[in-house]
Amino acid sequence: MLDLWGWMSSLVTNYGYVGAFFISLFGNFTIFFPVPFAITIYAFGATLNPIILGVVCGLGSTIGEFSAYLVGMGGRKVLEERYGDRLEMVKRLIQKHGMAVVFIFALLPLPDDLLLIPLGMLRYDVRKVMIAAFFGKVGMCLTIAFAGRFSFAFVKEIFESSGILGGVLSVALLAIIVVGMLVIDWSKFINLDEVEE
Repeated sequence: MLDLWGWMSSLVTNYGYVGAFFISLFGNFTIFFPVPFAITIYAFGATLNPIILGVVCGLGSTIGEFSAYLVGMGGRKVLEERYGDRLEMVKRLIQKHGMAVVFIFALLPLPDDLLLIPLGMLRYDVRKVMIAAFFGKVGMCLTIAFAGRFSFAFVKEIFESSGILGGVLSVALLAIIVVGMLVIDWSKFINLDEVEE
């Protein structure tokens, strides 16, 4: 952990906003190797312009999260023949509030991949996903950067990565969500006429 923090700290010290962008990109690239990028945003919010830092890190985070959407798209190809109808049913079910849910997951320190992988499987409109994710991530990064002006220890406890256990729990929860999408007959729960309006 100390080596990782040292690497992130030196990257931002040497390259400023560009270094913070790459840390945010890498920190959101995968659920399998969690990187506590939020600590870097917080720590450098005290020395860099927090508005620029928040926007730059929000952009890097959004681009990094796009990888989860792509993983979901790849998973769709594997499951399409057998479960295509059910995936389409889930897609119709989330059409109404999909952007709001993506925004909330991006804004809060929640594992976005748990949402973005299934949305990729559903081929939910990528523009809507990325716009909602961008505004949510920028909001989160701005909050962390401005918090850098206050108490480092307090925010570090909230946003610090949960390590391997957190990664394992995220993968298990993702598996439950995907199985639920495929096994449940969603047509029993929705009125298709209402969803299409």
